[in-house]
Order: sequence, then C-alpha cells, then structure tokens
Amino acid sequence: MAIRKEIASSLVLILFGVGFLLYDIKYPLDQWANPGPGVFPLMVGVVLVILAVWQLVQDFRSPKLQEAEKNHHGKMKLGTESIQRKRGEGKPLFMIGIFIVYLLMVKWVGFFTSNFLFVIISSRLIGAKDWSGPVALSVGINLFCYFLFEVWLKLSFSRGILF
Repeated sequence: MAIRKEIASSLVLILFGVGFLLYDIKYPLDQWANPGPGVFPLMVGVVLVILAVWQLVQDFRSPKLQEAEKNHHGKMKLGTESIQRKRGEGKPLFMIGIFIVYLLMVKWVGFFTSNFLFVIISSRLIGAKDWSGPVALSVGINLFCYFLFEVWLKLSFSRGILF
C-alpha cells in the first residue's frame, strides 16, 4: 500500500513540474550574461521533473527488492517495519517546525548561515547516518546559491548578524 502512495506522489510531482514548466513559458529567458525572469523557474521545474522521474523509477524498482527481502527475512521484517513506521510518523510535523524556524532565522542570522543549518538538520532528520554527507550537501547548496544568485544574477540575500 505504501508503494502505491509513493508512485502516486511521484506522478503528482511530475505533473506539478510539467505544469510549472508550461507556466514558465510566458517568461523570457533573455541572454546568458543577462538572464531574464524565466531562468530560475525553468531550472527549478527541470530539477523537479528529473527528481520526480527518478523517484518514480525507484518506486517501480522497489517492490522487487521488498518482495525478496520479505521472502528472505520472513515475519521478523514485518514487525520491524511497523515499528519504524510508527517512529517516523512525527517527522513531517517536526520538519515543518524546522522549516518555520529556518524562515524566522533568515532575517536575523542570514540566509547562508540559516540555510547551512537547515540542510544539515533536515538531512539528518530524513535519515543521513553520518555528519559528512549533510555538511558536504549544505556547503554545496550554499555555494550553488551564492554563485547563482549573488554572482550570476547579481541578487543579494539577507546577511544577518553572522554572515
């Protein structure tokens, strides 16, 4: 049953991304050196569609792996899955709380500092096992945002008191 929900959510995200891209057509892209208002929504839409398609492919591949694991581990696997599912039910609410704190922090602490912390905390919340992956992801996202907005688009973020 969970697999059907994952496939349905992937399909909804694909439709949302395609709709986003279709809506973006009315905005000009302009030149590479002087990008127009349609460039960033185009990038977001393309990334959304790519990630949703990737997730859909993973969802279709997943039942085969789960069936093999179920046959291999038997009833013990079912018991641990239900425990893990119950433990993870509060994560979406906790993630919403973290996102609200992140939005409030941007003004006072600055975009890059709050974004750095948000990515690390949310990565750990969704299951990252160590600290090196979330820290590397956070640094990469901040560098991407810096070069995209500050350098290329010449837009500035809230600096806050720390950065």
